Amino acid sequence: MKKLTTSILIVALTSPFVVIKAQKKSSDTLTRTQDITEVVMTGAMNKRVKLDAATSTAAVVSKEKLVQAGAPNAIAALASKVPGLTINKTNSSVDGTYDIKIRGTRTLTGSTSPLIVIDGVISSQTILQALPADVIESTTTLLGLQGAALYGSQGVNGAIIVTTKKGSGSKKPRITFNSNIEFDNVLFTPARQRQYGQGWYGDRIHVENGAWGPSFSDPKYAGQNVAIGVPFYDVDGDGVISINADGDVPTNDAASSIYAPYSPLKNNVKDFFQTGLNLNNTLTIQAGNEGAYAGLSINRQDREFIIADDKLKKTSVTLNGGFKLGKLSLDGSATYINRSVSTTTSDLYTNLLQTSVEIPITAFKNSPHPYGSNKYYQNPYWTMRNIRNNSKVDILNGTVSLGYKINDHISITNTGTAQITSTDVLNYNNGYVANQATPIINSSVAAITSSLAQSNSIVRYFYNDLMANLNYDLTSDINFKLNVGYNVQQNESKITSVSGTGIRIPGIYQYWNLTNLTIPYNLNNRRFVDNRYAYFANMDLSYKDYLFVNLTGRYENSSKLLHSDDNIASKPHYFYYSGGVSFMPLKAFNIESNTISRFVVKGSHSRVGNDPVAVYGIEDTVVLGTGYPFSATSPLSFVNNQTPTDTNIRPEIVTGEEISVGLGFFKNRLTLDASAYLQTTKDLITSQTTSSASGIRFTPVNIGDIRNKGMEVTLGATPIRSTDFSWDFSLAWSINRTKVIELANGQDEVNLSTGGNAGIYAIKGQEFPMLKATAYMRDEQGRIIINPDNGNPYITNNYVNFGRVTPNYTLMFNTNFKYKNFGLYAVLDYRNGGVLYSGAMQGMAFSGQLEQSASFDRTQGGYIIPNSVYMNSAGQYVANTSIKSGGTSYADLPDYYGGVYSRVGENFILSGTAFRVRELGVSYTLDTDTARSIGLSGLSFSVYARNPFYKFAKENKGYADPEASFTTGNISGITNSNQYPSTRTVGFTTTINF
Repeated sequence: MKKLTTSILIVALTSPFVVIKAQKKSSDTLTRTQDITEVVMTGAMNKRVKLDAATSTAAVVSKEKLVQAGAPNAIAALASKVPGLTINKTNSSVDGTYDIKIRGTRTLTGSTSPLIVIDGVISSQTILQALPADVIESTTTLLGLQGAALYGSQGVNGAIIVTTKKGSGSKKPRITFNSNIEFDNVLFTPARQRQYGQGWYGDRIHVENGAWGPSFSDPKYAGQNVAIGVPFYDVDGDGVISINADGDVPTNDAASSIYAPYSPLKNNVKDFFQTGLNLNNTLTIQAGNEGAYAGLSINRQDREFIIADDKLKKTSVTLNGGFKLGKLSLDGSATYINRSVSTTTSDLYTNLLQTSVEIPITAFKNSPHPYGSNKYYQNPYWTMRNIRNNSKVDILNGTVSLGYKINDHISITNTGTAQITSTDVLNYNNGYVANQATPIINSSVAAITSSLAQSNSIVRYFYNDLMANLNYDLTSDINFKLNVGYNVQQNESKITSVSGTGIRIPGIYQYWNLTNLTIPYNLNNRRFVDNRYAYFANMDLSYKDYLFVNLTGRYENSSKLLHSDDNIASKPHYFYYSGGVSFMPLKAFNIESNTISRFVVKGSHSRVGNDPVAVYGIEDTVVLGTGYPFSATSPLSFVNNQTPTDTNIRPEIVTGEEISVGLGFFKNRLTLDASAYLQTTKDLITSQTTSSASGIRFTPVNIGDIRNKGMEVTLGATPIRSTDFSWDFSLAWSINRTKVIELANGQDEVNLSTGGNAGIYAIKGQEFPMLKATAYMRDEQGRIIINPDNGNPYITNNYVNFGRVTPNYTLMFNTNFKYKNFGLYAVLDYRNGGVLYSGAMQGMAFSGQLEQSASFDRTQGGYIIPNSVYMNSAGQYVANTSIKSGGTSYADLPDYYGGVYSRVGENFILSGTAFRVRELGVSYTLDTDTARSIGLSGLSFSVYARNPFYKFAKENKGYADPEASFTTGNISGITNSNQYPSTRTVGFTTTINF
């Protein structure tokens, strides 16, 4: 990676000479090159301003960059294209989950996701993920806190401003049809040991889930075909499928068993996954200009995942239009999204990883039983057919913006939106009654309880801005703009759910068909209403074209902080503000230079709040009692809320300072942008545990302060641009650090996750978030201490700090080559450092799959832990050269790895360092004359790949993707064994313009 970085920097430093050469060849071409100083961004409240005139750092990504690699949605299309914007695909599935952060985190327990604004109206990450990338004109990421401060608490994590396509620039309609076809394959699976096969305690057992069997070189089995798993049929007709839980399959039903050589396959887990298929088609019709325009976009996506029958079907339709009639203007849009997803449980991946490497998993595809290669974990093919999670989501979003121009200086706009999201969920497990099956599988295989869960929810979101806009030239050099407005928002949600076990009539998924209904108050049956209103003001002053000043203020009132009892003090209203300046010295002092063509300096200060508390959280509520002594047959009883929020709770207050510098050289063919920021959060809100005797489990309170700081540096260059050939690239480096400054009530740390061998912590005086885990006890020299009596290492009673989960720094590299009608592009990124915990690796320790567990001769027992010591009779630690950990025989090893080794979280902590090629593609565009000769205005083709190459840290042999996490937000860096592997995508795109 050092060589790669060095090479890029060398190219960057030498590029001005190439530029000069290109200038001599084609100076007329250079004059048509887009100047960075002319780039227009869309800021808060849909204000449009040149990028250098904005007083806070922002980044614009054009539509060409968004669609170049056929990203499945707008979120994925932004990955690795904006420094300071981190987009991690935390979970690979048919629809995937994403964690989005701008410049790290400013809270412990609140949302870390940025605000999403689409066409001037606050929207959601769900809508953005459902939005196809090719209906977007551009995105503006407001990196600086000051840029999003006008949105108050909702902009505390920055903002992504999305502008969709509007009009074609002429009355003639422009029709575009874009068609993608993609193929997905597994990128990697965890490395597993390849020396020992199926079995336990050293014996080969045909229905074991572990790999604690004989060596593949054992003369008794090597090179032989052996029976594996549960036989398919009752061969001898005795009504029983005979299996042997302690050895080979009994002969009476062996004829219907799967037979395979006792030798490792290349990758039987990877063989299980199919090639996924994704079809994504978009038709866009646009006509008109700013005077009057109309547009229609229709998108259809059909995706089948690498898990057979896991499918996504999505249809979205967007209709927009607008006109100006005298002093009146009207803009409107309506979007309908229908999305249905069907998945099985991802637990099947855990089961796959427990399968020994010689077992042909695909051979059990047609097994009639829920158990295939072993008697403990379900056959993944049965799982896919019988456990389904189905959801259907309908989203309807309508936005209308009405403007009236009173005179040349004053106008009034009102923008309102209504968004309704309806979700229907049906999850079922068909189950298996072991003692009623025909035929019965002997040796007591476990029954699988059938179940059903159904829920319906509806969310209504209403938003309205009423704003007066003033625009005056105070003098010939000074322009004054003022926006004053009133914002109101309302969020309503309700959910109704039922569930239970014991499906009576197979295939009928209705709650009345259940034997045992779940107690309703143990389910999610809730209603919420959250109101918010605010007064806001934005003032812009500009002096000539080189000095710009921006001031914002917002008075906000949140119903979540308002207590219904007037006698109880609460403070629901707060004032937030920001100020920034942008200055261009070259223009100010009339400096003209052939070398330096751009120089801009920006600075800003902001104060924004955040209110991560639950709706009705501060109210004195009671809840239905659950657990003993309450039951389904007892009368309903109420108990005090065990998680009340402090009624005096205050919003988290984030103050931020930022300074940035932008430079351009050789007519902006070489650019350098650098930003540094400092953000401090006061009155952090998190849950404080209390004494169990109080009857309260925890209370959300204001507990402390954190500080977030970082830098971003972006180097951009266009080394060559001539008539036939051009090349441009950008290299971005970013670093972010968050430190816990203070925790209230004498606390030294707060655990943000619970359970397991590892957790994410906020620790006073240290960086955040930290990964702590159980560890080996060590002496002063760092040597592992073992018990001399049995060789077991001593394990710490408390978690040990293993470092920050976020990287030391990240690098992003984007490049584009164009030669005549051909194009080549690539997006790469590199993250250095950070740590993560692999749940898959821990699960493999139990089942004997770890490579480390086969690095010694198992038949001779365990191994001597390197750099281990024990205490002698004199109380001194002496080097261990003879005492084995894991016992002295093969039979001791499964219990050691499952009961001792797997409890040491330290064994499963990996470096988060990773290099990957995000996008790589080649395109061809038909020249205009040829396209017109066949009745088209444009035709292009491209072949691309997403995630074609990767390189993780040496010790991470596919155990976990450093981006993955079992959840989003601050509790990142911990992965589970049921998270599917990342995928590689190869696709083809055809774009036709009429």
